Amino acid sequence: MNEDVFAGQWKQMRGELKSWWGKLADDDFDRIGGQKDKLIGLLQEKYGYARYQAEQEVERRFKEYGDKTGGAVAGMTAKAREAGVTAANKANEAAKVVGEKIGSLASVIREKSPVEGRVATAATTVADGLESAGSYLQEKNFKHLAKDITALVRTYPVQSLLIGVGLGYLLLRRTR
Repeated sequence: MNEDVFAGQWKQMRGELKSWWGKLADDDFDRIGGQKDKLIGLLQEKYGYARYQAEQEVERRFKEYGDKTGGAVAGMTAKAREAGVTAANKANEAAKVVGEKIGSLASVIREKSPVEGRVATAATTVADGLESAGSYLQEKNFKHLAKDITALVRTYPVQSLLIGVGLGYLLLRRTR
C-alpha cells in the first residue's frame, strides 16, 4: 500500500490497527497521523522490532487489509454489473413491448382512416411511420437504440435540441 493510499484510508484503518498492535495507544495513533514511517518507528519503539522487521510487518498487515477490503469492493462491483445486465434486459423487453403497441396503433389508424383525401394520405403516412418505428423497436435491443439515437443527435444537433425542448415543454405542461 503506497503512502497516499495509506494516508487516505487512515481513519478507516485505525480500528484495524488497534486490533493488530494493542500496545499502541490513541495518542500514538494521533502522532502517526496517517504517516507510514511514523507507524514503523513506533512499532520499533513499542515492540522492539528492527526497522526491516517493522516494515515487513506493516506491509503484510496492509496487504491483508487491502485483500479484505478489495474483496468487498470486487463483490460490490459484481453486484453492480449484475444489476446493470438485469436493467438492460428489462429495457430490451420494454422496447419490444412498446414496439408491439406502436405497431398495433398503426393498424388502428389504418382501419379508422378515410379511404381518400388529404386526411387519408396523412393517416397512411403516420401509420407507415409508426409501423416502421414499431418494427425497429421489436428488432433492435436497447444498446443499438442508444447508438442510433446518439448518431442521430450528432447528425442533427439543432433539430434534436429543438425536439428536446419541445418535449420538455409538453411534459412540464402535462405535470401542472
